[in-house]
Amino acid sequence: MDLHGKGSCAACRSQTHHEGHDSLRILILGLQGDDRLCRCISAAGMDVTAFLAKRVDLGDFGHIVEAEPDFDMPYRLRSGPVWPLRPYPYSRWTCGLAHTIQLARPQVVLYTGEPSELAGAQSLLMVRRLVPDARLGVYVFENIAREWRGKLRWLRGRAERAVLAQLDFAACSSQGAVGRLVSLGLPQQRCRVVYPEVDAQLFQPADATATRQALGLDDAVVIGYVGRIVWEKGLDVLAEAFAGLSQQYRLLLVGSGDYLPKLQAQMQSLGIAERVRHVPSVPLEQVPRHMSAMDMMVLPSRSIPTWQEQYGRVLVQAMLCQIPVIGSDCGAIPEVIGEAGLVFPEGSSDALCDAMRWLGEEAHLRQSIGHKGYDRAIQTFVNTYRNSMVPWLKEAADMPLRNPSSGRREMSEP
Repeated sequence: MDLHGKGSCAACRSQTHHEGHDSLRILILGLQGDDRLCRCISAAGMDVTAFLAKRVDLGDFGHIVEAEPDFDMPYRLRSGPVWPLRPYPYSRWTCGLAHTIQLARPQVVLYTGEPSELAGAQSLLMVRRLVPDARLGVYVFENIAREWRGKLRWLRGRAERAVLAQLDFAACSSQGAVGRLVSLGLPQQRCRVVYPEVDAQLFQPADATATRQALGLDDAVVIGYVGRIVWEKGLDVLAEAFAGLSQQYRLLLVGSGDYLPKLQAQMQSLGIAERVRHVPSVPLEQVPRHMSAMDMMVLPSRSIPTWQEQYGRVLVQAMLCQIPVIGSDCGAIPEVIGEAGLVFPEGSSDALCDAMRWLGEEAHLRQSIGHKGYDRAIQTFVNTYRNSMVPWLKEAADMPLRNPSSGRREMSEP
């Protein structure tokens, strides 16, 4: 989940924040912030306060991140220290939370994270105690059932149960995330899919001639991957499938991760290392240029007991760059691709090889799928905060409380 974007959406950029007696008061909580989300909600005329961790280690999902200095325009941003810094699901604010709740006097609260995070339980239950009539919500990605057993994981189960008992609504990154919350007891009508927004001004086709030349990809058919280089992303399956393609194909990997040495060893043993180009993680603004150097992009994720692909933001980014996409059927990938790309059974290198070869041999097909992907991305994944999140928050403000009792003290700040 990208929760530290610096830009604001194009639809909201020209609008200014204003307060008034009738402004809906929104409190956005999370260990990491989403400036884009806050600006879009503020631009809709709501009185927005955000409270973030000053510093936290998100591991593979962002490493150490730090909040921007506090400011008051176009929304109020406040931050407080958390402990421990890692692992982040066990982080809790050590001060500042109660003061911010009293400052915001929220009518609606949205925690951008999972209900099993201790910071989520701490903050939402404190709001329930200090502002009993506030509507409590979460913006979640997790899409599989979890068992919280052993070591400290029981704390996450306790946090999840405490939050779910008080939760009034949820915004979910996929239908799978909706299904998970419904299975845990949140009524279906209190859940809404709000796809994470992708910036169509940043992600668009770019001239990649220089990039292809610099990487020695001039005349090749380039298959690409962008993201974390970790085992669950299925890159061993991609390497095995790529080995079945002819010498005219090249593989471009953009990203970093602890699985890289094993992947490189596999590529050496398969005899494909000379046809592979690896670019370590690049700044977000450079990603469109690298995607545009690809003839197709693959997301071959596999399911593991604690994770399935929760959204696949890189698929949408590639679609906006008019690059055809291929994805496994892991988690939310088929939901994101729809009819605008190719989907193969996760773990099947033969099926992936066939899909890559089919696209590689048919330039007109690549162009057609690229255009379909672009149209789908524009219609479905752009301006989702303005078009989906803002109406959902307004609707949540008018919902009856699920559990009007107050005074819950579990995991609240001392």
